[in-house]
Amino acid sequence: MLERVNSLKLALGDGRPAIGIWCSLASAITTEIVAGSGADWLLIDGEHSPNDLRSILAQLQAAAAFPVEAAVRLPSDDPNLIKQAMDIGARSLMIPNVRTAAQAKAIVAAMAYAPDGIRGFSVAQRANAYGRVKDYHANARKQQLLVAQIECETGVANAAEIAAVPGVDVLFVGPGDLSTNMRAMGNPAAPHVQDAIASVLAAAQAQGKAAGILAPQQADAQRYLAAGFTMVAIGSDLGLLARGSDALVAQFRPR
Repeated sequence: MLERVNSLKLALGDGRPAIGIWCSLASAITTEIVAGSGADWLLIDGEHSPNDLRSILAQLQAAAAFPVEAAVRLPSDDPNLIKQAMDIGARSLMIPNVRTAAQAKAIVAAMAYAPDGIRGFSVAQRANAYGRVKDYHANARKQQLLVAQIECETGVANAAEIAAVPGVDVLFVGPGDLSTNMRAMGNPAAPHVQDAIASVLAAAQAQGKAAGILAPQQADAQRYLAAGFTMVAIGSDLGLLARGSDALVAQFRPR
């Protein structure tokens, strides 16, 4: 038995845009619905959503029925969290607020088995189809994707060094945190924030790495895609439900 090819890693490596949807509702049902949308990738959010290891597992299982790569954002770079997430089959990881190359190197090490890293060895787990994937441990890195989020001025300043770390595949801008940390809360369109975003893109491209961003407004998403971002999240299950229900109810209110 062979491990399924990571279609997101393949697309980004070829320089092709990949459109994604954030999954914030911590529900296998809503993730299953979104997985059938035709999106290239999903992001199961373990940082700002009420997810735990079991709910993330259930969502990975739901998404597995569809030709979509399910990435997982962890709440931190804790190597124990990385180990657990990878064992349940999360091979595309997004780590928030990566600030330095040293931190990025530690994250890469947490994803790799010895002698290249410190990932704990388990003979059989969901990641290798419970022992059925031939030579999984020797080849595990081939299908892994590491997305390092750049969300503060320190990360922006060190973006080129972070992108140069072997094993870092994507620099992903978190515009909400970045704008907040740059004293422009809620305003990622502020010129100095946009300059920082552009510098992260340039840093990634200079190292031959992909750049990503969350852009739930259509005009923003199209602009970022045109600029060269290739891993672009265009919305979320939470946003779709909230805006859709708001619009539906509004049709029946007096004007």
